[in-house]
Amino acid sequence: MTETTDSKCPFGYGADGSAPATGYKHAAVTPALSRDKLPTFAPEPIAPGDAGRQTGRCLCGRVSFAFDKPVTRILASHDAAQRRWTGGVPLTIMARAANMTFNGWGALVHYPQSDREALCFCRNCGSSVFVRHLSPETMDGMLSISAGAMDSLEGLELAGETHVDQKPAAYAFAGERRQMTTAEVDAMYHPKPVAAE
Repeated sequence: MTETTDSKCPFGYGADGSAPATGYKHAAVTPALSRDKLPTFAPEPIAPGDAGRQTGRCLCGRVSFAFDKPVTRILASHDAAQRRWTGGVPLTIMARAANMTFNGWGALVHYPQSDREALCFCRNCGSSVFVRHLSPETMDGMLSISAGAMDSLEGLELAGETHVDQKPAAYAFAGERRQMTTAEVDAMYHPKPVAAE
């Protein structure tokens, strides 16, 4: 179950994928009913482009996945720990686990990097597959899928960059897009103060 609340996308995009908007309806998991934290599990490996869906896999193919709902945006993170884990600039696609199908979930190592997230990679080939978000409540059940694991990046756009204050001078992405500092990202994870009555 979800409840709909007024919210603003931190990257300025509307719920329909339109260019930066002033706000949109954000589906937040109702705390008492937040059980949609796991994907559908497929008994067989998922073939590239299975049933017309966007798909991906680790290097050895032991882990494969499909998005059950189309995705369009890639986010770049300049976070130092994420760069160390991936060996480059992590490009990810945010999706709710419940809107995905996985084969080989048991082949994933879930390394708890912090109380907010677990880094998930294939125990056989070591490919970084996704980051599993654990908190706050509205992020619990969200996955940041590695764009490098996708079978095709056609139709996807680089929509935002995070932790821009940690970006080294050695590289830069062309074009304009929403950028967030580490402090802005951290503020999204902290509960907002309750107004006194």
